[in-house]
Amino acid sequence: MTRLIPIGYLGSIILFLSSIVYFFAANWGYFSRYEKLSLSVGAMILFYLVSFTSTKLLSHQPFLGKWFLVAAAICFGVSVGLVGQIYNSHADSYMLFVVWLLPTVLLAFITRYTPLWILSYILFHLAYWFYMYPSSYFIVRSNFEEWVIYLAIGVINLFLFGLTFTSSYNIKTIRYLSYSVVHLSLIGISFFELFDPYSGWTNILYIFFAFISYRLLTKNSGDKGLTIILFTMGSLYAFAKIIELPILFLDNLGFFAIQLSGSIASIILIICGVLLARKITRNAGDGVNNIPKRILIVIVTIIGSIMFASSFGSLIFLIFESEYAIVTVSLIFILVGLLFHKLEATARHTLIIMAFFSGMLAAIFLSSFITILYLVISLVTFLLIKDGVVRLISYTSFMGCTLSLLLNELELSAHLELILLTFAIGNGVLTYLAKNRKDVSRIGLFYSLLFLYSLTFLNEGLLIEIFYSVLFFGVGTIVLLDYGRNEKLFEFRLTVVFWLAFLITTYYDFVWSLLHKSLSLFIIGLLFLLLTRFFDKKESGSSLRTVFSKKQWYLITSVVLLQLSILGYQVFSNEQLLSEGKVITLELAPVDPRSLIQGDYVRLQYEIGELELPVERNQGRAYLLLKENKDGIYQTIKVFNRQIDPTKMKLAEDEVIMTGKYNGYDQIIFGIESYFVPEGTGLDVERNAKLAKVAVSKKGDSILLSVE
Repeated sequence: MTRLIPIGYLGSIILFLSSIVYFFAANWGYFSRYEKLSLSVGAMILFYLVSFTSTKLLSHQPFLGKWFLVAAAICFGVSVGLVGQIYNSHADSYMLFVVWLLPTVLLAFITRYTPLWILSYILFHLAYWFYMYPSSYFIVRSNFEEWVIYLAIGVINLFLFGLTFTSSYNIKTIRYLSYSVVHLSLIGISFFELFDPYSGWTNILYIFFAFISYRLLTKNSGDKGLTIILFTMGSLYAFAKIIELPILFLDNLGFFAIQLSGSIASIILIICGVLLARKITRNAGDGVNNIPKRILIVIVTIIGSIMFASSFGSLIFLIFESEYAIVTVSLIFILVGLLFHKLEATARHTLIIMAFFSGMLAAIFLSSFITILYLVISLVTFLLIKDGVVRLISYTSFMGCTLSLLLNELELSAHLELILLTFAIGNGVLTYLAKNRKDVSRIGLFYSLLFLYSLTFLNEGLLIEIFYSVLFFGVGTIVLLDYGRNEKLFEFRLTVVFWLAFLITTYYDFVWSLLHKSLSLFIIGLLFLLLTRFFDKKESGSSLRTVFSKKQWYLITSVVLLQLSILGYQVFSNEQLLSEGKVITLELAPVDPRSLIQGDYVRLQYEIGELELPVERNQGRAYLLLKENKDGIYQTIKVFNRQIDPTKMKLAEDEVIMTGKYNGYDQIIFGIESYFVPEGTGLDVERNAKLAKVAVSKKGDSILLSVE
């Protein structure tokens, strides 16, 4: 039972946080803005107090105070998002994440706690992402600006990657994340015609970076995780170039030559990749326990097989003009892999993987005979080949063929719910019966959770939705606790992924209201906490430990005061604008999405903002002089192309100045493009809203009051 106590505490904290996010995202209209703010700030302070209290009263569980501290840092972000929701600031604005980031970084510096560093890393990238791609308006940038933005994130992550090798910031998670982002950013902007003429040169940067990484890792017998990332990203880069380069020369080569070159290149990629994997791991021997080598070979085999399936399938179709040609070749490859035992295991398994990738779609869509044939061959392969990856792919083919027969040939799609439930139970039974065969048991667990998870997306009514949500959550939690108790790390992590995915996707499920989800999660979280505390009390007896020093707590308190000051300033400045601003009416055109943590909102565009300014005004400040017309609606009568001070302008009673930012194309952004609404009302607002009431200060700043 001792092993389950940390899982119980962590589960309850995650459920409480989810409940808080869901509650405020629901934007319940029965609370005033001050009541909402008081509740969110109160929740944040409560987490800080519980963190402090638990380090004193439950210090035999030193992780608990740290986890509650992370929860408090997340609650601060919810509070900042709530301020944006109340005063209709940009949905998912990059400034939301910047404001959230700064105190989180300070907490990470003070405590040196890894999850706070990881949270800071995530918040930084969210801020960067929403700066590039705001969710409530569009920004047009030049190719050079786009190229620099992506290159900059690569450079920043390269710096962070180097920082993780110092003694103070030796955080492996951030090391792996930052290293992966460097690769992805350089690969992403390496396509020749993406940001022409700048992106083509990025190929030189990436090749140089990959080569230096390879030399350093092989010379110093580097980190296995970094080696796997390098190998994966290098394979993806080769895959991307195999796709890109023939397209660039399409007019000269022709479609046939492109598919032929793609097929040859994919085979070369697999062969070279396997040889390189052996070279990189040559010091580890050739035994079956050489896990890094096996992982590297699997990576390059799967990536190369996907490319081969696409290119070779098209090539065979061009030659024989028959869909059955690729099926024949696929079956031959499988039979060779199954029957020719003298072939090296890697070669046999690669042939089988390539065959399944090549013929899987044809097996499902061509005819019932082919589907049944593949179903049988998939089952035979699953039973005969002991390799875990081959078993996963052949079992996936078996599942796909079975579903195809049931839904398409037998026309049982009306009973999809029963089919998915049967598959979930069947794979659960397989997991239990094969518990001594790790690869088979893990495959069964994956598909059991997958089919059970898919049932939560049926949307066949509220009661059905709640039933399958509760079923998945209950089964997932029981399985999670069981694997945690028995220390089955892989199975535990796999279940955690599905468990967290359920909490995240449930947020975007519109059948069951956020408010009811919030209440349910809160009650379940409370039960988790009470049960965990009960067993923790029985199991306690460990010596007390110091989690944070007095100095650290003083510094944490100063960060809390900073957070409260930030929230206070945001509220004060918005309230001041509301009390002193002039209320005007504007024409608009809305759209209805959902924010990450702020709930439903209507995305607005304003008629006064639809302007095309000179090129040199790209993303610059704009000052609009508005005048009230006979219908009481304010319209633009002049745009100032220079820096002005709106407070010094002499305006008539029916005139105001609004400041905005040009998006680079045909739109002025005022910062009031998001109108947050209670859950489920966005479509009505979108259909009916034609006008917006806006408060404008003497400085030209504005706050959206309402739409009508």
